[in-house]
Amino acid sequence: MAPEYAVQRQGWRMACGDKCVLRHKGKSVECMLVDISVSGVLIGCDGEFAQGLYPGDMCGLHLCGDPLVCPGEVVCKVIRREADRIGLQFPSGL
Repeated sequence: MAPEYAVQRQGWRMACGDKCVLRHKGKSVECMLVDISVSGVLIGCDGEFAQGLYPGDMCGLHLCGDPLVCPGEVVCKVIRREADRIGLQFPSGL
């Protein structure tokens, strides 16, 4: 991970470049973690897959490129979508 930090929106965000896996409606795609904070992540994802996501959609996120290596799935809510970038929020209390 890159040691670069930035203050944006809901607190500190740490720049990343790690792979992750996003699951939505029975489909999975490998994506790239752009940055992460305690409240959510920004990921880069295939544009075609991203087009099927809408603000408010719930999805699952594996914080590595292989769900067998990191089987824990984090529940997320789509907050925003831009072409090939998706903003996901970790809902509190789940």
